[in-house]
Order: sequence, then C-alpha cells, then structure tokens
Amino acid sequence: MKISKNFVRLLLVSTLLLISSAIAAGVYTRVSSQKKQTDQPRTYKATEVTAPPEVRCTIKGLHISGVRLINQGKPEATVSIDVTNQRDEDVMALDFVAGKTTSSGLAIDGLLLENHPIVVIPRHSLKTFTWNLGSIMEGETIYLAVAVFSDGKEEGDTHFLEALKKTRLKDQQKRREEKAKNGGRQ
Repeated sequence: MKISKNFVRLLLVSTLLLISSAIAAGVYTRVSSQKKQTDQPRTYKATEVTAPPEVRCTIKGLHISGVRLINQGKPEATVSIDVTNQRDEDVMALDFVAGKTTSSGLAIDGLLLENHPIVVIPRHSLKTFTWNLGSIMEGETIYLAVAVFSDGKEEGDTHFLEALKKTRLKDQQKRREEKAKNGGRQ
C-alpha cells in the first residue's frame, strides 16, 4: 500500500494545527488565571506602605482631623485616624470601611452592652483610632461610613448601618443566652 503525498501533507498540517491549538490553549489558561489573581482585591502588605491611605468622612459634625502611619515598614504598621466630634451629642458607635464591593471594616460599637453603653467619642472632643494596614483593602479610600449618636440619630451608609445593627443584635442575643445558661450570672 502506497501513501500519497497529499495524505502526508494533510497529516502534517493537522498535526501542526493540533499542536498550535494546544499551545494557544495553555497560554490562554495561564494568562487568564494570572489576570484573575491580579483582579482580586487584597489587603495592604504592611511592611511596604510608605504613605497612609486617604480617609474621608461625610457625616455632618464629624471631621477627620489627622491621618498618619505608625510603625511604618514593620508588619504591625497601622494607620492612625483622628476624628473630631463637633456635635452636641456623643458618638456611641461608628464604622470605618475600605472598599465598595469587597470591603474591610473597623467597627467600634459602644452599644453592645445593653445596660452599660460606652461613649466612643464624647461631644466636642477628639479621639484617635488605629487600624492595622494588613486588614485594610489595598488602594481603597477609607470612609467613616456610619455613626450612631447619643440622641438616637444614626447617620451614614444604610448598608453598613444595617450590618452594624445586625452584628450588635446577634452579639446581644448571644450574651442573653449565655446569661440564661449560667443562671442569670455573667
């Protein structure tokens, strides 16, 4: 049996096309997986941060008075945020967030203990908050997103406000259950 030249050419071209397709598929897979890794948000590498992230506040009567890095270049590097309460009410809870879709947050809730509320920022005073850079979404602006005041007013982003209240209620329920379990003692 004699093999024709056309058959040999067809076999050679088919083999080359098959190899080219396999190489192209491998390159495409590698590039797309690298792109997915770089597209995912990540937190700061604390040791590499040289300037503090931008911090903003849109809540009336609260002002970001200062932002600075502490322990720059070290794994425990933090951002220090000075907040001035210019209102006639105490701040009882607040929530800093970084990021819109995937976010990191720092919530301080003085209303967790139902019978013993704690003032987070007294009226007409300044309070400093620190947040570890390794917990903050890289490249995102930090917002003071939520504030709850001693007169009962709540201001800020409704999504984060609801999350703060939900977490508080869950924690309070857990404390009540623990208290009941211990015969009323805590």
